[in-house]
Amino acid sequence: MQAVLEARGLRRRVSDSGGAVGPIDLAARPGELLGILGPNGAGKTTLLRALAGLIPIDEGEVRLHGRVLSAWEGRERARALGYVPQREPTPEGWSVRAWVAQSRAPHTSWTGALRQSDERAVEAALSEWALLPLAGRDVSTLSGGELRRCALARSFAQGAGVLLLDEPLAALDLGQQVACCRRLRSWVRAGGAAVAVLHDLTAASRWCDRVALLRGGALVASGLPEEVFTEAAIESAFGVPVRVSVDPETGSRMVIPSGEGD
Repeated sequence: MQAVLEARGLRRRVSDSGGAVGPIDLAARPGELLGILGPNGAGKTTLLRALAGLIPIDEGEVRLHGRVLSAWEGRERARALGYVPQREPTPEGWSVRAWVAQSRAPHTSWTGALRQSDERAVEAALSEWALLPLAGRDVSTLSGGELRRCALARSFAQGAGVLLLDEPLAALDLGQQVACCRRLRSWVRAGGAAVAVLHDLTAASRWCDRVALLRGGALVASGLPEEVFTEAAIESAFGVPVRVSVDPETGSRMVIPSGEGD
């Protein structure tokens, strides 16, 4: 299937806003969840920010729906491409509903007034992420996990067909992690395309359609999880010996550090 977001020869040199990455060729396709994995400092966040057009690149290009990303006007781009950072500033005095509704800004007029279609998108996102009981709460009173769900609900309400998610599972408990992965899986199966930075290799194998492994800013492997997640590749990337086994129920890979415990 044709890529909706594609990096071609993307290279970003060291700067104050991130380490060097590239050259990288990567593609996000409709109906797929693409996981970006690698050790700390591998360049995952830098790559995601470059794909979002938030930082300049030194070589190569990023294309969104076949057009060079820099050619997209801001609001037009926001209607097509959503980005969830690791951390977002927490607004004070805003309700959960108002904060989620703010993500509809690319669709509203200069007055900022919400139309019925905007209201429906907000309600659907609040419901999808189990936030309706918290809709009237001040955002500043939420827990870390609740804030993460708000950020993800904002990305759904935004209505973009491509989502870039930096550690979407951060701060979520086990049940919420599973629920998040199921929601993302359902969303891409409905035609969306998502790229997510993840740290849990087992979860990535279970839920991602394809994965890309970074080390030292370089793309060292990409493909199906069962192709990429070999014991040798993981040990080389993370410096830790592991055992990779197959989940008899799902067929996905389970990655477990090997050797004796402390």
